[in-house]
Amino acid sequence: MLPTSLNIQRIKINAFLSKIRMRYFKALGLRFGQDCKIGKIVCDWPNNVILGDKCVILDGVILGIGYGFKESNTIRIGNSAFIGYNVEFNCTNSITIGNNVLIATGTKLVDVGHNYKLGQLIDSQPLTTLPIVIEDDVWIAANCVIVGGVTIGKGSVIGAGSVVTKSVPPNEVWGGVPAKFIKNRE
Repeated sequence: MLPTSLNIQRIKINAFLSKIRMRYFKALGLRFGQDCKIGKIVCDWPNNVILGDKCVILDGVILGIGYGFKESNTIRIGNSAFIGYNVEFNCTNSITIGNNVLIATGTKLVDVGHNYKLGQLIDSQPLTTLPIVIEDDVWIAANCVIVGGVTIGKGSVIGAGSVVTKSVPPNEVWGGVPAKFIKNRE
């Protein structure tokens, strides 16, 4: 199917709007490499977010930083990373995404939790924060949850709807709730 003139105009307008968003976030401190494309996103503390070259971030992505005055609270996304619609980063420690990573629609990366000892109100207990590391060449399918303290090894695949509560070795396929080893990548 050949693109119609209306579709071509829509593509040009979206590219123009992406450039405006990039200038806006750059003025607020977001650092990014060359040839990035940013959709309609929410970014609490742009000065704590670093994007590599050729990143694509689609509409509805939330780059949430808790305690933005701490320089160590960062979201780092490597080169040629793709972040799908409505992905949420909830960062109170650090979230690091490697190069050539695909994160599909609806995934949540949350590096913070709550203590829950009996005898104390939950909202008066301290937070627990542990970094999340997604190494290079990883595919995280739609609607996954990745929690703090997890490293997903290079070349791994996480199946749709999985909840990843422990680290995944390189080149493995994991899935389920909680996520478990399924097979080695071939």
